[in-house]
Amino acid sequence: MKKESDLNVIFLDFDGVINIKEDEFSTPHVSEEAIKYLNKLCLETGYKIVVCSSWREHIQYKKFLYDNGLDENIQVLGKTDTYNCGRIFEIKKYIEENDVNKYIIIDDGFFGEQYVSHHIQTAPSLGFTENKYKEALLKMSKLD
Repeated sequence: MKKESDLNVIFLDFDGVINIKEDEFSTPHVSEEAIKYLNKLCLETGYKIVVCSSWREHIQYKKFLYDNGLDENIQVLGKTDTYNCGRIFEIKKYIEENDVNKYIIIDDGFFGEQYVSHHIQTAPSLGFTENKYKEALLKMSKLD
């Protein structure tokens, strides 16, 4: 019988979630509001972060998050591996290999109807807002 894991994870994209571009002429920047609500969500729920952003291969993603206001009490576990098979495959592989119990995905991309109970889809020009934070809390409360 499989042991029940208590590992609860937020799979976090950067662009369109915490890094926003308000219009086609603006420079992308880290949204203080997005970081504020990400902090609130993680601290209230105890969920840990796994980075699934394409940035994970090009920057020191943990340092980037903490330098841009992520609360030091929030654990960034690591990142999904890159298989060049699509983000959802990489997330599924991480879940299998790390015995994840509950998870949500915060991403501006679309993952299909089968992931609707786990996915919080952000608007690229707004990022992770108060409304998306509330949606995430509601979806987390309904996970088995």
